[in-house]
Amino acid sequence: MYMVREGDIFRELENDFESTFARELIPGILHNFANPLNGIMGRSKLLQRRVEDNIKKTVEHFPEAGKRFVEDYGKITKDVELMISEADRLIEMFRSVSGKFYAIGDTTVQKLNLSEMVENEMKFSDFYLDFKHQVKKQVSLDPEVPEISAAPADLTLFLTTLIRYCMGAMKTSKVKEISISTSGERGQAVLRVQDTGSPLPPALRESLMRGGDVPTESPEGARKLVLAFSLLRKYQAGIEVSPEGSKNVYVVRIPVQPAAVKKG
Repeated sequence: MYMVREGDIFRELENDFESTFARELIPGILHNFANPLNGIMGRSKLLQRRVEDNIKKTVEHFPEAGKRFVEDYGKITKDVELMISEADRLIEMFRSVSGKFYAIGDTTVQKLNLSEMVENEMKFSDFYLDFKHQVKKQVSLDPEVPEISAAPADLTLFLTTLIRYCMGAMKTSKVKEISISTSGERGQAVLRVQDTGSPLPPALRESLMRGGDVPTESPEGARKLVLAFSLLRKYQAGIEVSPEGSKNVYVVRIPVQPAAVKKG
């Protein structure tokens, strides 16, 4: 009779839970959060209108007494406005998380706006506290960038991996800056990313651009970065990786209408 060790039991059950977390559990969690969040926002705005109406009626019917109440009502109004502002922030964070997890689970090739994908990815990345508080970010996104045909899952995993690699490369840098921009150029959607992290070894830059194995003695996270760039090859993406002064520069050009999207 085969005896299962206690540590193996825990790991197997933990792995089973994690394997279903993103695709099965997260959508339900997000759905259940959505209703109370919308309720809070709706009630906050209703409360704001009621307070404003009461102030108006009091001043109209009781001018002298109304003047004394205006200041107190004003404080209440400011509190309600603060509640609405905080509810707005919470809903924005909710949308960022929900957008991320829905994208991860969507492997259907469809028309996507690269700028919108990058914008949501940057918002989501702020949940990494080091990235939020220690990294200076410059973002310039063209809202009119031409749409590309790609699976949201491929694009969001690529962006996450690239941003995470940049974060790791900047860990020991005195200056921590990342800039991300999008644009449209001659029937292509273009993504340009720069970071002030440790320089990429030439062999790794070559692997990122041409594909192939991960060079020996590569920086931490290099394998995941190579895999992330390989996700874009099915969309005939052109990839350029080069040093530019003290920065690493990644440029990705994705044709708006690729000849054919390769499976896998």
